[in-house]
Amino acid sequence: MKRIGKNTILVFFTAAILLFGITGCAKADTNSKEPFSVAHETTAESDEYLEINLDLPALSGFETAPEINKMIAKSMDAAKKEVEEAAESMKEAGGGAAKAGLGSSFQYSQSGDIVSLWIMWSNYTGGAHGLYWIEPYTFNISTNEIYQFQSLFQKGKDLSMITDKILSEITESQDYYFPEAKETVKNYKGGYPFYINGNKITVFFSLYEIAPYAAGIRYFEFDAEELKELLKPEIYNAIKDTEPVETGESDADN
Repeated sequence: MKRIGKNTILVFFTAAILLFGITGCAKADTNSKEPFSVAHETTAESDEYLEINLDLPALSGFETAPEINKMIAKSMDAAKKEVEEAAESMKEAGGGAAKAGLGSSFQYSQSGDIVSLWIMWSNYTGGAHGLYWIEPYTFNISTNEIYQFQSLFQKGKDLSMITDKILSEITESQDYYFPEAKETVKNYKGGYPFYINGNKITVFFSLYEIAPYAAGIRYFEFDAEELKELLKPEIYNAIKDTEPVETGESDADN
C-alpha cells in the first residue's frame, strides 16, 4: 500500500479549511440580509401646557429604509416644534383648560414586495379644534423604489378615468364640498396623494382642501380590478388578491 506523505496530508487539510471557510462565508452572506420589518417607536411627553403621544414606524430591511425614516423624523421634528411653540404661547398667556398636543399612529399594508404605510397625525395648537392629517409612503422593498401616484401606472396610459371618477363622486355629493373643489382636484394633474390598502388604492384630500372641516379628510377608493389595464403588471399582480387592513375609517361617506 502506498503511503500518504505528511506534506500531502497538510495540503489536503489546508484545502479543506479554505473550502469550508469559503462556503461558510457564502452561507453567512446569504443569510445576512436583514428581513423587512416595521417597528414601533413611541414618544410620550406631558406637562402643564403640552401633551405628546407618538407611535411612529421605524423601517428596516431594505436600502431606502433610512431615507424614509429620515423623512418621517423630519415631519416629527416640524410637528413637535409647532406644538411646543403653541405650548409656550399658552404658558405666556397664563394657560387655560386645554393643552397643546400632538399625537400619531400608523398602519401599513404589504403585498409581496410592495408596502404602503400611512401615518395619522393630529395636533392641537389652540382655537376651536385641532387638526389631523395623513402622511403616506409607498415603496418596494426589493427594487427600493419609493412610489409617486403616477409611477404606479404604465407609461403612456390615459389616467383621466381616475380624475373623472373623483369629479363624479364630488358631483353626487356636492353639499360636502367647496364650490372650487373640482378645480382643486384638476390642478393635481394626476399626481394625487395616496396609499395602497390591500387590493385598493386610496386617493385622499386633506382637511379644508376640497371640503369644510366638518366633512373631514375626503377619500376616493379604486379597486385593483378597475385599474387593471392601467397599473403596471407588477403592481396589479402584487395587490390584486391582498385583503385590506381595517382602518376604522368609513368610506361610505365619500
